[in-house]
Amino acid sequence: MRKALLVVDVQNDFYETGALPVNDASKINTVVNRTMKDPVYKVIVASQDWHPSNHMSFAVNHGKDPFTPFDNGKGIGPVLWPVHCQQGSHGAEFHQDIESWRFDYIVRKGTHPHVDSYSIFKENDGTQLGTDGLLKALGTEELDICGLALDYCLKYTVHDALLAGFKINVIINGTKGVEANQGDIQRTIEEFKSAGVKLIER
Repeated sequence: MRKALLVVDVQNDFYETGALPVNDASKINTVVNRTMKDPVYKVIVASQDWHPSNHMSFAVNHGKDPFTPFDNGKGIGPVLWPVHCQQGSHGAEFHQDIESWRFDYIVRKGTHPHVDSYSIFKENDGTQLGTDGLLKALGTEELDICGLALDYCLKYTVHDALLAGFKINVIINGTKGVEANQGDIQRTIEEFKSAGVKLIER
C-alpha cells in the first residue's frame, strides 16, 4: 500500500513564542524529522498557512478581539484569530528546526481574503486545493499525519482525508493541540477513534 506523510502547519506562529502558540509545540520537531527520514513514504506533503494582511479571519480586520465567536457561514469562523502566518512574514515560515527541505510538495492555504482554510485538502467553503488529486495521481492509499494543531488544522485534514477515502494514521506524538476549550483534545482523539483512524507513535 503506497503511503504518504502529511505535515500540517509546522510554522513559527504556531510555536510557543508565535502569534497563535500551541503549548509544547517544539516537542514534536524531533518526531517529525525522524519520521520524514523513513523511506516508506513515497511523498511528503506539507501545508502552510499563507494569509494576506486583509484576511477576514483576523479579528483586527473586524475591529474585534481575537477569539471572538464569529461565523459568516461562508468560510470564516467559528472564531476570529490574531494576525498570524501573514504572507512573507517570519511567523509564516516553517520552524527552523524542521527539516523542511524534505518536503516534496507545499500546499499554501488561506490565501483568499474572504475564506479561511484549516485542512490541507480544501478551503473552509469546500474549494479543493488539489491535494486529493495529487495524492491519488501518485497512487497513495494510506496517509500518516502529523503537525499543528491537533484539534484544528490537523483535525480538519483528517476529516477531509477520510472523506477522500484514504486509510489514516495520526502520529500522536508528532502533534500538539490548542485546547481552546477544555476537553477539545480528548474530544478530537475520540472522534478519530470513532472514525476508524489509527493513533500511532513514531
